[in-house]
Formats: sequence, structure tokens, C-alpha cells
Amino acid sequence: MPAEGSATPQSETSALVSQLRQSLGLLRVAFDATGEAMLIVDSERQVRWVNQTAAELWGGGLPLRVIGKRLEALICLRHLDQRLLPLTDSNHPLNQSRLGEGQVSLLVQAISSLESSQPDVLQRMVSWRPITEMGGVFTLLIFRDLEPLEKSLQQQRAFINSLAHELRTPLAILSGSLRRLDRKSPLAAPLDRALNNAIDETKRMAALVDKLLLLSELDTDRFNWNLKRAPLDQFLDQWLNSLVADDRSKVHMHWQSAPSNCLMEFDQLAVNRIFDSLLGNSLRFGGSDVTFTINVVVNSSFVDLSFSDNGPGIPDDQDVSTLFERFSRLEAHRTLGEGDGCGLGLCVVKSLVEGMRGEVLFEGESPAAGASKPFKVNLRFPIVKTISGEHVVQADVDPKVQEDVQTDQA
Repeated sequence: MPAEGSATPQSETSALVSQLRQSLGLLRVAFDATGEAMLIVDSERQVRWVNQTAAELWGGGLPLRVIGKRLEALICLRHLDQRLLPLTDSNHPLNQSRLGEGQVSLLVQAISSLESSQPDVLQRMVSWRPITEMGGVFTLLIFRDLEPLEKSLQQQRAFINSLAHELRTPLAILSGSLRRLDRKSPLAAPLDRALNNAIDETKRMAALVDKLLLLSELDTDRFNWNLKRAPLDQFLDQWLNSLVADDRSKVHMHWQSAPSNCLMEFDQLAVNRIFDSLLGNSLRFGGSDVTFTINVVVNSSFVDLSFSDNGPGIPDDQDVSTLFERFSRLEAHRTLGEGDGCGLGLCVVKSLVEGMRGEVLFEGESPAAGASKPFKVNLRFPIVKTISGEHVVQADVDPKVQEDVQTDQA
């Protein structure tokens, strides 16, 4: 018989259950008090939990109207330019959550308002977070309103996008007029020099507008990605084949393992633009004898593409990362006719890399005092899948790509 005043196992269990219920109740109150809409979705895209804010947005205030429904039966997501973001898109938050946490600004539309004359479309910062502690595959989705500073930044980027579009047409007209004038009868030397300067400056201004437009499209999620899955070597070969023979002869590529063994998800045009920009910098500042080296290292879950050249390098006190910021250039290159004249090329590279879920890493090297250091940059991208000897066609892989892989390795 237990001593008087001592707790029995049943009473301890009852107390723990009561405490747990109280904690869960307080947790529910805390989640319901927040202004952020929250959903937990399982691997079948069914909503398993919802807070009150989400219930008010998409369930008429009743959580039971939301729980158990598929996500696509509640809301559809769109890019900021109104393009639909389907569940099959690799950029959809549910697909991105397989790679880890993240967030992006999207338009969120309730399915119930699709037939309305004034559809309920909200711009929200959508965050995702995989939940792995519950013995299953779950994703926490958080929809929050934009902060005033974020709204101001979005408006600024939208303005730059509109401005770049508006400048394109008059610049094209001006450039065409100058070229027609240049094809006419020879001009006196002073006029001919002035005309050539005007042509060069117009080209530089057009390049600046194109880069600003591209950056604004990437910033505001208006860039039309054409992501495809294929072995890494196919993307590299297509870029090499796009080069003229003289430029291709300056490229030296080395890899530690077969790049055909890893499946990547890239936009080929974006890959070409990234590589062209890095190669162009080496050719522009390295001279005719420059060698552009690409080292490919395939790891278990990511690929490192390391770029370097034997050019003059950069000053020892120059932080390489600052060169990837907007309008950043080496002081030695701030002369007319040297470089692209605006300092946006490497910033475009960084934005395109990050748009394909990659990251830009910088390799440091300590030169002798007063000497320059070589320009080295490493691009790291996640591997979608490692291709083994046994080929199984996957639902998310282009069958033509799968067929090419099998043919190449047969």
C-alpha cells in the first residue's frame, strides 16, 4: 500500500496528460493570435493542421473546413507577374521544401474566389520548412503580409522594371539611326569620331538597360525560367559548343569524376549567360594569352564549378565578394571603353546562380605583399539525383533525357 501523500503512477500520468493538454491549448492560442496564416501539409498535399488566421482566409473561420483538404483545393499560387505556379513546378514551395527552408514573395489566390468578379488575390511572403521530427513527411507553410520596407522595395523594383522596358524602345531607335548614319558617305574625321563615340555609348547604355531589366525580373520573380533536368555534362557541352573556336580554345575544363553521373536542374540559357560573363571578364582583362580554367568537382549532394584564369588578378586588398554587388568595379577598370561600363555583369551572374538554387563561394589566396591575387570563384549547385548503373525512368525526369543517359552509358 503506497505511503500517505505519495503519488501513484495513475495520478502522475493524469497530471502529465493534464499538463500536456494545457500546453497544447496555450500553444494553440499562441498560433491563433499571430497574424500569419499557417498550414501543415503532408506528403499527399493534404492539410493536417491549420491556425485560425488560415481558417479565416480559406475556411470561413472554421478550421474543420480546411483540415483534410488538398492544398490545391484551397489555394493556387502565382508569380508576381500573374503566371501560375503549378504543383509540378520545381519552384513550388512544396517541392522546394525537399531541399530545406526558404521563402519567396508570391500571389496567393483562394480557390473559392476564382469564379468571383473580383478574385481575392493577396501578395504574401511564403515561407516553407520541412518537418522531419514527426515520423513522416510534413511541410509547414507560413503566409505573412509584407512589411512596409518589403513593400517599398517591391515597388522600387517594379518601377525599375517598368523604366527599363520604357527605355528599350527609344534606345533601339537611336541605335538604328546611328548605324544608318554610319553606313552613309564618309564623314570628316572629327564627326566620324563623334559618331563612333555615340554608337559605343548607345551600345553601353543598351547593355546597361538589358542588365537592369534582367535583374529586376529576377528580383520581382518575373523571370521566365526554363528549367530542365539533364546530366551535368550535357549542359557543359552545350555551352562549349555555343562558343566561337577562338574563345573555346582558351577554355580548359577538368573534372574529378564523370559529370554524366549526376542529374542537374538548370536553365540552359541562364547557364550560358553565367559562363559567358565569367569567360568574357577573363578575355577582356586577361589579354589574348589568357587561359580560362573550370574545375568540376562532383560531391555526394552538390557540384562545385570552380572558375579561375591566369590574368592580372585583382588587388590584394580587394574583397572578391564586393565585385558581385551592383555597380561595383575595380578602380583600375573605371575608364571609358574598359569593362561593361556599369558593374552589373557579375551581379547578374550571382542572381542567376541563386535563381537555380546555387550559391557563389569565394576562394581566397594570400599573395606576396603588394602583389595582386588571382580571381577565383566557385559556384555550388545541388544535385537532383545521382544516376546509378541501373536506369529507372522517374516521373519527374524528361524521358528523352533518361534515354540519352542510357545511350551514353551503354
